[in-house]
Amino acid sequence: MALVVWSQALSVGVKSVDDQHTVLFNTINDLHAAMMKGKARAMTGELLNTLLTYTRNHFSDEEEMLDKAKWPGLSEHKVLHRNLTKKVEDYIVRYEKGDITLSVDLAAFLSEWLSTHIQKVDQLYGPWVNERGIR
Repeated sequence: MALVVWSQALSVGVKSVDDQHTVLFNTINDLHAAMMKGKARAMTGELLNTLLTYTRNHFSDEEEMLDKAKWPGLSEHKVLHRNLTKKVEDYIVRYEKGDITLSVDLAAFLSEWLSTHIQKVDQLYGPWVNERGIR
């Protein structure tokens, strides 16, 4: 059973971004499934690497799109992106050190990311980007 399910309520209104956000949802659900099977430790390293790659690529794409749209909140948005990327990098360090509480903390972090960054922050730029025809 999925921990998080994509719905239109989570859409930022930009298809390319929504498509990328579903990758994050899949990563969260993969981690949750591994935790439910008692295999979180075995899968966490792979999931963290997937998450770091996703984070870097998605944020780069999103920032490029917002720059093209001349979105006035871009500077602040970049800071949030750097902070989220740093958190993922910190989780990798914790994983490499053998932190046994990592999976639970990571699941909480990812849930917070969904509820705060995607649902509240990213949804602010959707109308701006769409009005300017940027995809």
